[in-house]
Amino acid sequence: MTETIKIIAAYLQEFNKKEGLNLRIFLKGSYIHWSKKLIERVPNDLDFGFLNGPLIWRQKFITFLLAEKFAVPIRVDENLKILKINNINVEFILLETIPEEFLEKTEWENIWKTSVESAFFKKILMMTYVLDDVYPHNSHQKMTSIIADLVMFWNKFRNKNLLEYSLHKKEFLVSSWNSFFIYLYYNYDRMLEIHFDVKKLDKYLTNVLPDLKDFIYGFFDYIKNTKSIYDLAMFFDKIQKNIAKINKSLTDFLNFPSLTGFEEPFIKKILIGKITKSTKGGTFSLNNPKKNTLFIAHTDEVGGIVINGEVFNQGSPYWESGIFEVFDKNGEKTGQIFCQKMDNLIFSDEKQRKINRPNLLCDKINHKEIYQILPKNKLKVAKFVIWARNHDNKISNLVLKTLVDFISDANIVLTTKEEIQLQGTKDKELIQEVENYKFLINLDVSEDENWDVEGVKIRVADPFMAYNSDIYEKVKNLFDENGLEFRPFFGSGSTDITNFQNQNSITLSIPASKIHSNNSKILLKNFFYLLWICKEINDKFH
Repeated sequence: MTETIKIIAAYLQEFNKKEGLNLRIFLKGSYIHWSKKLIERVPNDLDFGFLNGPLIWRQKFITFLLAEKFAVPIRVDENLKILKINNINVEFILLETIPEEFLEKTEWENIWKTSVESAFFKKILMMTYVLDDVYPHNSHQKMTSIIADLVMFWNKFRNKNLLEYSLHKKEFLVSSWNSFFIYLYYNYDRMLEIHFDVKKLDKYLTNVLPDLKDFIYGFFDYIKNTKSIYDLAMFFDKIQKNIAKINKSLTDFLNFPSLTGFEEPFIKKILIGKITKSTKGGTFSLNNPKKNTLFIAHTDEVGGIVINGEVFNQGSPYWESGIFEVFDKNGEKTGQIFCQKMDNLIFSDEKQRKINRPNLLCDKINHKEIYQILPKNKLKVAKFVIWARNHDNKISNLVLKTLVDFISDANIVLTTKEEIQLQGTKDKELIQEVENYKFLINLDVSEDENWDVEGVKIRVADPFMAYNSDIYEKVKNLFDENGLEFRPFFGSGSTDITNFQNQNSITLSIPASKIHSNNSKILLKNFFYLLWICKEINDKFH
C-alpha cells in the first residue's frame, strides 16, 4: 500500500511541475484505519478524493496517469476512475472534494488524508448505501466486513471523546454535498441517508458491543434530528425528485432569446402561474409577505437588434464570426444567417484602455421587421458542466425559478433593461416595491478563468458600488456555517444593485468561462451551491 502511494505521489509531483499546477488529493477509506493499526484487515484498494481546484486539473491528472504504462484502467466513467497501479486498485472520485480545514497532511507532498474519526463516520454512513437496492454487489458480505472493521476500531480507539457527533457537524454537511452530487450523477432518486431504515441494522448488530451499537443508532438519530443536517438532506431530496423538471427548464430556457426590450416572453414562460406584480422595470413573484429578503436578477442578454436590415449592438457583446439565429419579438426563431465580426476599438473609461466592441455585418435580412439576432450555439446540460450561448444572466433567472418552484417561498423580481445602463431598476414603481425589503440579494454571472472551481463568488465592491461590511459579513458567515467555499471579488461593471447600494444589498455570482459571448460554460455544482445559499438567506435573514 505504502509503495503504491509513493508512486502516485511521485507522478502527482511530476504532473504539477510539468503543468505548473498545484493539484492536491486526499486519502480516505479503510487505509486510514489500517495505516494506524486500528483495523487488521488489509484494505482491498486505495481511495482518493480531491481538494478544491479546477475540474480540468483533475481530468488532466487522470489522463496523465493513463498515459503511463503502469496505470491500467479497470473502470472509468466521468466521476469514478479505477486504475490498477502496482497491482492495487486505486479509485479516484472526481466529484468528491473536501476543504483543507477537514484534512490532515501526510508525509507525501500534495497528498492529504481524512482523520480517523472522519473515516469511522463515513464507514457507518456507507451502510446506508450497502443496504439499499442501488448497491450492485453482495450486501451481506460487505456488511460483515464493515461491522468487523467498526468493532475492531471501537475496541482499539481510546479517545472516544473525539467521536462526539457535534464536533463533526460541519464536516457532515460538506460530506452530504459530496453524496448528493454522486447520487445525482448516478441517477439516484433520493438521499439514501434520510430514507434509511435503521431496523435493517438489527440483524448485523445483534452480537455487537452494546456501547458501539448505541453509538451507531445514536448517530443516525443525530443525523435526522439535527436541523441543519436534515434540512440540507431534504433540500437534496427535493432536487433529486425534481431533477428531470429542473433539467428541462435549463434545456428549454438557457438559450431562449431575451434581448434588451424583448424580455417579456421569456419572463412569462419561466414564471408561468407565479407572477404577482409587473412594472415597466421588472416582474415580481412575491410568495411570502413576512419575508424581509428580495432576490433580484436581470433577464435581458446582450445581442443584436435588427432595424432596417442592419444589426446594432444592445449591450456589449463580444461577437465572433459565424452562424447567427434570428428571432422575432416573441422569441420565435425565423431563420439563421452568416455574420462577419467587424472590429471596433473604443476607449473604455472603466478599463482605462482601448477595448474591442465589435459590430456585425450580416447577410441580407428582412428590412420590414424588428428582430433579435444572437449567436447559434448548441446547449448541453451534462453531469459536470452546462454549456450555453451566454449564461449571463439566464442561469441566475433559472436559479430563482427553481427556488420558487421547488424549494422555498422566496420573493423575487426579474428585471429588464439592465444591459442598457440599468434602466429597469430606475422605474419608480419598481423602486417603491424594492424599498419595502430589508435585504436585497442580486444574482448574476461573472467571467472567470477559474470558472470550474467550486464555490459561489461574492461581489464585495466594483467601480460603481461601495463595500457594505454589514451585509458582506452576514452572507460570509452563512457560507462558513454551511462549510461552503466562496470567493470574494471586485466586480468589473455595474449591476442592478448599483441603484440600490444604500440598502442592505449584495451580489452573488456564478463563475462562467465567458459572458456576453458566443459560448459559455459553468460548473453544475455551482448552480446548486447558489440555489442552496439563496434558500438559507431566505430562511435566516430577518
